[in-house]
Amino acid sequence: MEDGDADVVLVGAGPAALFAVFQLGLYGLKCRLVDSLDRAGGQCAVLYPDKPIHDVPGFPSIDGLALTARLLEQIAPFSPAFSFGRTVLAVAQRPDGRFAIPLDGGGTLSASVVVVATGLGRFGADGALEAGPAADWPFERAGDAFRVDAETFETSQPGVFAIGDACRYPGKLRLILSGFHEAALMTQAVRRICFPGGRTALEYTTSSSRLKKRIGKAAAPQE
Repeated sequence: MEDGDADVVLVGAGPAALFAVFQLGLYGLKCRLVDSLDRAGGQCAVLYPDKPIHDVPGFPSIDGLALTARLLEQIAPFSPAFSFGRTVLAVAQRPDGRFAIPLDGGGTLSASVVVVATGLGRFGADGALEAGPAADWPFERAGDAFRVDAETFETSQPGVFAIGDACRYPGKLRLILSGFHEAALMTQAVRRICFPGGRTALEYTTSSSRLKKRIGKAAAPQE
């Protein structure tokens, strides 16, 4: 059994989801990630852990395991919660506006926002890729992915977003770097939901003392 609250629940823990945690964490949003695997990394961890990836900005070459490790290091200051070896069965909005997110094996998570980052599906016990419950969720689809607004990455269900291979929009490229871009834009839309009427202007980690302080505070050694 597992129950818990978060500002944002991310379905999947691949590269796009991990970078989304960093973006969301900059603005004080607490995240929980749910993945059917026993570790983070998604396709990078299963399909090409040792295969060189050449199109991640800043890295002439990096393999899937190294990229995952770097992303986990980047989000460590925000202490995200992980539910590994679990599957999200459904996403249902409650009367209070928050979402109830039941998991296989029992337990329900609660969040203000849900981000679907399931990639091309769920990895089964044998390591094979399968559709998983998300294939039956009642959100508008475009082929094998969820149709999203390319400005906000919100699906046809308000409050539910999709990034990475799980989303589709005109001009979509199924590249890891595209997932990072999508996570950044999605974050700005999520801020407006979680902090209605609050500050919405884009802030920069290079110049915002607030963001610098948040990263520095969280990264300080624990006593």
